[in-house]
Amino acid sequence: LSARNKKSFAYITVKDRLPSIVTRIVDFLARNRGNYAKEYGDEAENECKSCIAAMDKLRYEIGRDKPILLLTDNHTDDVHLWNECLQKELDRGKPLELKSSKHLQHIDPFIEMKQYNFILSSKAIDVILAQLNTDIDPTINLLNHKATIEQQFYNYMEISLWGNACDLSLSGGADCSQEHDPFHQISELKSHILINNQSSVFNYLYDQQAYLLNFDVYIDFILDNAGFELITDLCFADFLISKRLCSRITLYLKCLPWFVSDATKTDFQWLLDELNKSSSNPVWQIAGKRWEEYIRNGQWIIQTHRFFTLPYDYSSMQRISPELYSAMSESKLLVFKGDLNYRKLVGDLQWPLNETFETALRGFQPTSFVVLRTCKADVQVEIDEKIAKQVAKLDPNWMVNGKWAVIQTFFKTTN
Repeated sequence: LSARNKKSFAYITVKDRLPSIVTRIVDFLARNRGNYAKEYGDEAENECKSCIAAMDKLRYEIGRDKPILLLTDNHTDDVHLWNECLQKELDRGKPLELKSSKHLQHIDPFIEMKQYNFILSSKAIDVILAQLNTDIDPTINLLNHKATIEQQFYNYMEISLWGNACDLSLSGGADCSQEHDPFHQISELKSHILINNQSSVFNYLYDQQAYLLNFDVYIDFILDNAGFELITDLCFADFLISKRLCSRITLYLKCLPWFVSDATKTDFQWLLDELNKSSSNPVWQIAGKRWEEYIRNGQWIIQTHRFFTLPYDYSSMQRISPELYSAMSESKLLVFKGDLNYRKLVGDLQWPLNETFETALRGFQPTSFVVLRTCKADVQVEIDEKIAKQVAKLDPNWMVNGKWAVIQTFFKTTN
């Protein structure tokens, strides 16, 4: 995909979404400049002014299609990698000016937006956590209630799937909170899942027999957005652990603020703190304490890796970050969340709609995996062209508006 094609979503992203996001960063820095001066001194305020000027310059250059210049920062160890892939620089998340500053390099310019949208989703969070705390009843297990657990599995997978619609990068940072009952919503949205391999995922995990307590079954979540989506992902992860569909889950977060709403360790900890300090609804604290226990006993492992914020798609992982590829190969299943992860799996290339997923992966096969993706970019594979035409008649923007989705799988034959 390329912004050179004015009919592509990449063009809309560069033309409209990026300037809007840069504007919000400038606004954030301008409003908080005084706070940084109080905390770090005049040097920080001057750095803030420099960052604002750099962002204004970037916004001007984007709007006028100016050429991208080589990066000159000497404070980070990945600049040479970005310069090698300069054509992708405009899709980078945290502004380089923040990373290269002395006092502001740990600042997340998107944090207010992420936290605000989480708070606005409180009612939906009440519903999903209350139901989760009921559904993880240990007396309902796979040995005697397989059909019940299978349906619950589908519910939490679909809630995690549609949580991906709450993406601040798609809205340019505007409110996209969740206000509806998630369990009611997934019933209404069943017909909007264009590829639905969820039964294959359940059967695959069931066959691993983690519930017999004799086998260790590891799953990795490659997470996407903070806020309500992160809650839905953690609820799904909680359900998998509670029902012994796996024995351990590694949760991969971004190592730095990335394209507006992507989840970092700071976002994860803030979410746990919000759950634990809530006094209005006890289901928040119950879930928060259980999740902290998972972390303490090693059932949940919180991890980051810089590969996820480098300018490479997943077909390059084995070459660029062989240790990450090797670690993922030890897992029975990877759960990739969101549109960007899907695009990185298929290389952001304009594949024919009926191309096979395995072909589009171009050799990325560390283990079996599933992608939970709401469609927000004009790339998709392994979908019947007749179905695509029917959907296009109903919704001409189906590939980019986040209202349609896929639960798409790759199963490695020698796992």
